[in-house]
Amino acid sequence: MKPVRFLCIALFLWLTVTGHANAGSFQGVRVEPPRAIHPLTLLDQEARVTRFPLQHQGWQLVVFGYTHCPDVCPMTLHKTAQLLTELGEDSAHVRIVFISIDSTRDDVRAMKEFVEKFDKRIVGLTGDPEALQAAANAFDVLTRRYQGKTALAYTLVHSSLLYLLDPEGQVRMLYPGGTGIEGMAADLRRLWQESGRASAGFRAATR
Repeated sequence: MKPVRFLCIALFLWLTVTGHANAGSFQGVRVEPPRAIHPLTLLDQEARVTRFPLQHQGWQLVVFGYTHCPDVCPMTLHKTAQLLTELGEDSAHVRIVFISIDSTRDDVRAMKEFVEKFDKRIVGLTGDPEALQAAANAFDVLTRRYQGKTALAYTLVHSSLLYLLDPEGQVRMLYPGGTGIEGMAADLRRLWQESGRASAGFRAATR
């Protein structure tokens, strides 16, 4: 299967399962109803056992990939770093999370070196094969391995959506890799405003 076709199928599956974009309102694909992610145990780039979705970290923009990725993953993390810059002070409301799909090569040291090339605020998560597969399955991430001449000389083609989780650990938005930084920042600010109004309404109703 050709890589482009493979990635198109991944996007189609997510749209089929979770709904479609509210045209004219958001740059990303809004997931309705929001999709809950069952908690997983992984390791961050400091070798700390970490529960994912992250606890008490607010909104999270999740990226799947691997440190030996030749192009898509570096470009995507560069984009997330640009997004944090675009958000300015509002960047405190979102955490970028990079989850490995390559348990063989992506140990803690490799993850730390990789994510900190782009922004020290990015959280890199890795783990054993079962844990990483569980994480990929939770987001319907598809991968295909192409073996090279040696055991460790392989590439991984994978679906490259970005997943926005709310503070409750639910997938709220999907972003194809080509989504512009300004559009993503506008979406985030709008969602934060909506959630703020909803919380204010709840507090008023319970007084």
